[in-house]
This record gives sequence, C-alpha cells and structure tokens, in this order.
Amino acid sequence: MQEITVETIIGMHDRILAKDGGDDRIICEGILNEVVFQANLREEGIPRAATVFWSLCAYPAFREGNRRTAYHLAEAILSTGHSPVSLPCDELRALVQGIAAYTVEIEDVEQVLERHAKTGR
Repeated sequence: MQEITVETIIGMHDRILAKDGGDDRIICEGILNEVVFQANLREEGIPRAATVFWSLCAYPAFREGNRRTAYHLAEAILSTGHSPVSLPCDELRALVQGIAAYTVEIEDVEQVLERHAKTGR
C-alpha cells in the first residue's frame, strides 16, 4: 500500500460514518499524525495494518467509529499487499479490550492478522 495519510484515514472514517451513522468529529488530529508516522515506518503490510489497528483502538482520534475505521483500514492495507482478510474477526475483536487496557501489544495484533491473512478469513 502507498503511504498512509491523515486524509486517507479521515476519508475512510467519513465514508463509514456516512453509511453507519455517528459523530464524525475529530478529537485530536495529532493522534492521526502519530498513527500515520508510526504506520509508515513499517514497509510490510501486516505490521503496518497491525500498527494502524492497535493505534486507533488504543488512542481514539475520533468521537465515534475508531474501531470501525481501524478494521476497514487494516483490511485495505492487507488487500493491497495481496493478503486479503475479512475483518472484524472474533480473534481480533477479543483483543480490542486488551488494547484499550494496554495489555495487548502491536505484536499480538500482528500474529492474529498473520493467521487470518494466511487463511483469507
């Protein structure tokens, strides 16, 4: 996938909330800048997708829809890297509370994404 931008994330978030509803206001654009910076340090799709997913769940940048945006963005990153997955999956959903409690690391998310990328589910 090409480099991720703040505009990419906001655009995806806006499309999701236009479809599903919700408050589309940004809490902190600085968080989005950090997500973009950290994600673009990773060249491989799975580490990049895991970084984006973990970061948006750990540090919500939007008033609503952070997890939905995280799932869709991770899917988009993996599909452009020829490792399509269908998210959310139960295993990744189970990690979300741990991410918010800071008991789950990015590497844990990577392992789940890697397993699901191999099976295509």
